[in-house]
Amino acid sequence: MAAGAAVMAAAVTGTGPAAAAAAPIAGQPVVLVHGWGGSTDDVAVLADRLRAEGHPAYPVVLPGQENVANAEAIATTVERARSEHVGAQVGIIGHSMGGLSARYYLQELGGAEHVGQYVSMGTAHLGYQPACNLPPDLGGQMCPDSAFMAELGEGDPTPGDVHYTTLTSSLDDTRDQRLDGAQCHTEIPGVPHDEEPRNDAFVDAALTSLTGACP
Repeated sequence: MAAGAAVMAAAVTGTGPAAAAAAPIAGQPVVLVHGWGGSTDDVAVLADRLRAEGHPAYPVVLPGQENVANAEAIATTVERARSEHVGAQVGIIGHSMGGLSARYYLQELGGAEHVGQYVSMGTAHLGYQPACNLPPDLGGQMCPDSAFMAELGEGDPTPGDVHYTTLTSSLDDTRDQRLDGAQCHTEIPGVPHDEEPRNDAFVDAALTSLTGACP
């Protein structure tokens, strides 16, 4: 990782085929999903770093703050990446609510068939209580008691032969939330939530995760 970047804690969990996921092929495309209220500008630093490392980067232009519609936009972007890189498994990196939209794509839209690695940054995998004050289509789906979170909680939360990594900051309110079945959970100290996609330690950890290893 970058000089001065320390990982405070890393826990490796989970078993099954995904635990032995192979390193990505050269030029593996990576789809990037920004968080609530954001834009593709939020993942521009991450996209540039991925491209410098040889990964074609595909920031998703999300239609709004509703996760199902966002998951459909992810599906469209994944299909574009697959058409431009035939035979490649796609990686997905989602920040904050973007990690939930990406999970919906994997769980409910058949995305796990096309994805080799899933990485979330600062995602509230069990929900975020302050979101309960928002309408469902404006971020309220992140409420722990929402129908959307209940749907995500049904069945297998980590489907397919996908290597799942969750990254969190020690400053995240949801830092202790784990994605059941994920191979890796890593906490990085002292990074404000909004800065995670452009922080060197988070970007380094995401790159490590794309190899199928735990950061």
